[in-house]
Amino acid sequence: MTNRVGLGREAMRAALQLRRSLAIAREEPVNVYDIAATIGVEVRFLDAPSLEGMFLKDPHPTVLVPSLNHRPRGRVSFTCAHEIGHFQLGHGTVVDEYLEGDAEARPKSDEEFAADTFASSLLMPRQAVLQRFLVRGLEPSDADAQTLFTIAGELDVGYETLLKHMCWGLELAGNDWLQDRRRTKPKEFRAAILGSKDSRRLVVAGEHWPQLPLDLEVGDYVAMPTALSVEVPALLEPAPAGMLWNVYRAKTPAPPVSPSVPLPIRFAWLVLVIADCSSIDSSTTRRLNERPRAQTDRRKQSLRGVGTRAFACVRE
Repeated sequence: MTNRVGLGREAMRAALQLRRSLAIAREEPVNVYDIAATIGVEVRFLDAPSLEGMFLKDPHPTVLVPSLNHRPRGRVSFTCAHEIGHFQLGHGTVVDEYLEGDAEARPKSDEEFAADTFASSLLMPRQAVLQRFLVRGLEPSDADAQTLFTIAGELDVGYETLLKHMCWGLELAGNDWLQDRRRTKPKEFRAAILGSKDSRRLVVAGEHWPQLPLDLEVGDYVAMPTALSVEVPALLEPAPAGMLWNVYRAKTPAPPVSPSVPLPIRFAWLVLVIADCSSIDSSTTRRLNERPRAQTDRRKQSLRGVGTRAFACVRE
């Protein structure tokens, strides 16, 4: 019988080692698509409803994931991290077919178990999850459903994925807590913030948004608290919103920043970094519309400070 504990530890170590090699601290969230580009793995989005994900080892490492028309953003990001796990763990070509129902109830091969553990450790290591609550002055068990929805967006994972990982993976909460938070669905948050039942993706980018790219598809929404004054570019347009929120819709694809970085034609890759500007000059500019270029030596290169930049000023 395979030692799943040993497999899990090996996968976790591989994920944390990849973070270290890219100079990403454990408490920082990551952008999985930038990681893929940096380590030389091409990511392609396909119009393939039956595909959950695929890793092609030869002739060069490639990850195939379904477009956001077919899966929620958080699920696609986790799938991408899962397929990168196959690459980092030395697995061969793998095809994961989409199956409806509770994936947790289905048996997994050792390789699939290891790739899932790798993805969780890459996107949601304990320190990164705890830091999201620390900056808010909250204990994880005290967070309400809307806060958890916002944190899931900051970590670029699904709401349900975060809940399960906190309960079963990190043991930060119990099963009663999990069942209570599961009663609230993401569509309820969207309705409260947008003031409508629009099903398009919504990301809440408030004062605690990490220093990370925010990748949007045209038509997606970004909600910001009205307490933040933000100068947004023409790539975003105002949208109807409920009380306490300013909402913007991605309307124009961002231009490619480098011919060497393949971008899906249908997607707008935007970077929206919102920081606490109370301690810096009001004219300080923050990154917007940036995509890092691929690095040839991931052991010596960091994801930070690479790319073509346009700017927007964010003031509190």
